[in-house]
Amino acid sequence: MSTPRATLIYDGNCGFCRRWVTRVQRADRHGRLDTLPYQAPDLETRFPGVSRAECVRRIHLVDERGAVYRGAAAGREVLRRLPGGWLWTLPFRLPGALAVADPVYGWITQRWGPLGGPSSRRS
Repeated sequence: MSTPRATLIYDGNCGFCRRWVTRVQRADRHGRLDTLPYQAPDLETRFPGVSRAECVRRIHLVDERGAVYRGAAAGREVLRRLPGGWLWTLPFRLPGALAVADPVYGWITQRWGPLGGPSSRRS
């Protein structure tokens, strides 16, 4: 039986997202993460707590126990699973860090086309 892994769900039509997922996959030397574009036909069957409509707006991470993290919290959980990730997640331990990180994440998602490639949301 294989060890359960967390799954990062992202926008497979977004060049910026695909590049970051490639970086995460390279950094994941211990194989702690699976990745799945939200466009996968079996998304909602595999992950009943995740809706495709929500995935259009932000990344999701479903952890090994089935807990779902969204947006900046999902990003924090991805970093935590990478080698040395504890260091990158230190700022998230500050009170109110996610309250600040979520709007920053939202700002990035609204502008990622200019930052790194076409987004499926910009037609």
